[in-house]
Amino acid sequence: MVNQIPVPQAKYELLTDVRQPRWRTQVLCLALVSLILGVLFVTRAWLGIVILRSPRAKTLDTETLTDNAKIATWLRRARMYAESTKENQNADRNNSISSPQHYNTNSSGQIIVCYYTISSDLNTFWELSPSHIDPDLCTHIIVGFAGVVNCSLDLGSNSSIYKEVIALKKLQPQLRVMISAGGSNELHLGFSEMVKNHANRKRFIRSVLNVTKTFGFDGLDLDWEFPAWLGADEREKLHFVQLLEELRREFYRATKTLILSVAVAAPQAIVDQSYMVAEMAKYVDFVNLMSYDYHFYVWYYPITGLNAPLFSHAAESGYLSTLNVNYSVHYWLSKGMPREKLIVGIPTYGHNYRLDNPQNHDLLAPANGFGELGKMGFVSYPTVCEFLQNGAKSVFKHESKVPYAYKDREWISYDDVTSVYYKAEWIRRNNFGGAMILSLNVDDWNNTCKFNESFPLTRTVSKILRYQAD
Repeated sequence: MVNQIPVPQAKYELLTDVRQPRWRTQVLCLALVSLILGVLFVTRAWLGIVILRSPRAKTLDTETLTDNAKIATWLRRARMYAESTKENQNADRNNSISSPQHYNTNSSGQIIVCYYTISSDLNTFWELSPSHIDPDLCTHIIVGFAGVVNCSLDLGSNSSIYKEVIALKKLQPQLRVMISAGGSNELHLGFSEMVKNHANRKRFIRSVLNVTKTFGFDGLDLDWEFPAWLGADEREKLHFVQLLEELRREFYRATKTLILSVAVAAPQAIVDQSYMVAEMAKYVDFVNLMSYDYHFYVWYYPITGLNAPLFSHAAESGYLSTLNVNYSVHYWLSKGMPREKLIVGIPTYGHNYRLDNPQNHDLLAPANGFGELGKMGFVSYPTVCEFLQNGAKSVFKHESKVPYAYKDREWISYDDVTSVYYKAEWIRRNNFGGAMILSLNVDDWNNTCKFNESFPLTRTVSKILRYQAD
C-alpha cells in the first residue's frame, strides 16, 4: 500500500526541494564574487606598489625620499599638486575668473625673486656655486632651505654657503638676500609643531631674529607645503596667520625692517583648504606663487601634460581648465591678495614622461612612467637643451604659450626663452608684483644651451621686467 501525502504537504516538500539548492547556489556565487573582488583588489594594490617602486617609474616611497633630500621636496610638492586634482570636488568649475585683464601702467617697481637651493641640503642635484651667480640678475635671492627643528630655524651645516650668497651684496648693494624655511624638514612636521601655540611660535621668531641679525639676511621666506592639507589639523590655517602676524610685529621692531614672504600653492583646491588669503595679505610683503607642477606623471593619471602653461588649451574642461598660471593668479586676486604682492612663479626645469607609444606624442598621450633623462620626472633646462641638440623635436603650444619636446619614448614639458618671454610680458602688462624663478640652479648657468650668456631664462625675465619700458 502506498502512503498518500496530502496535497498541501506535497506542495510544501516540493517547494523546499526546489528552494534549498537555489539558496546554496546563491551563497556559493556570493562567495565566489567576493573572492574574485578580493583578488582583484589585492592585485590592483600590488600593481600600484610595483608601479610606484619600479625603476621604470623611478618613484620612491616616503622614507627613501627623506634620505634622498636633494629631490624630495620638489617631488613631494608635485605629488600633492596631483593629489589636489582628486580633492577638487568642492572647487568652483566656473573659470570665468581667469579672463585676462591688462593694466598698462609703469611696472618699474616689479621685482625678480630668485630661489637658490643648497644642493647638499635638499631640493636640487644640479651644482651651482654662489660665485657663479650674477648679482645683477635678481632683485631678491632666496636661499633655501633651512629647517624647522624643535620650533627653531635650523641652518644645518651650510653656514658658509649662506655667507657666500650674502657676500654678493657687496657686488650689488641693491640686492636683497633672504633665507627660506621649509624643504625636506616638512616631512618631519616641523611647521605643524611650531605653529601649534604661541610659545612655540615665539621660540621660532626669536631664532629667526637671531639668524637674520647674525648673518645679515634681509628677510624670511616661509615655504610650508601645505597648512591644513589632506587630513592635517584644520586649525593650522589660522595658526599660520597668527605666525605671520607675530613675525610682522617683531620684524617692524627689528634694527632694520625685515622682509616677509610666503611660498604659496597654485591649485584652487589647495588654496581653499590651506590659506586665509585676505588675512595673510595684511602681514606679508609678497607671496611667491608656485605656478608650476600643474601636470606631473602619476600612476592614476598616466597621460602627458604641461608643467606650467600660461593659459589652458581647448582639450581641457572643468577643473583641468584651472590648472594654468593665468587662472591661479586671478584666483589669488579674487581671494584678496593685492596685485602688487603677487609674485608669479616661473620654472627653469621641466617634467618628463615615458610614452606608451612613441608614435603618439601629443598632449594627453598615454604614458607609463618618468622618462630616462633628469631624475624622477624633473629635468633641468640644460638637459632639455642637450635633448634638443640630440635630435628631439620641439612643439610650441600657442594656446598655452609653452613648448614640449619628444624623441622616441621620451616626452618633456618645459619652459624656454620664448615661453618665459610671454610670461614676463604678461606679468609686466598686468602689473603684478613681479616674477619668481625656481631656480637659479636649474637654469643654464654654464652655457650648455649655446646662447652665449649665462642664465638665459632668468635673464629674459630680468630684461623685460627691469629694463623694458611700456
